[in-house]
Amino acid sequence: MIEEVIIECPFCKKNVIKVIFTPSHFESHTSKTSSKSKTVFYKTKEKYEVQSPCTNCDKSVNEIQKALEQGVRNPEKDKKVLERLKEQGFDLNFETKF
Repeated sequence: MIEEVIIECPFCKKNVIKVIFTPSHFESHTSKTSSKSKTVFYKTKEKYEVQSPCTNCDKSVNEIQKALEQGVRNPEKDKKVLERLKEQGFDLNFETKF
């Protein structure tokens, strides 16, 4: 089920990037003792392995890999969320006082 696919760059959304895609699947782990054995099944996450850098925005393979694993933050969206919280009366002073 591992296949090579072409996806959009998570940064510029314009160019295509070659990645190897591994879909999520179930795996088992068996632990054995002298009296019994126990098998546990768990679901793995889908995985992208980047094969080519983006030629449009000049992002490296490592930067794209990190963005696919962790996601890309949008600073404009973060500012809007903070503004809404201020309008609702929340105290956004995050300094700790000890």
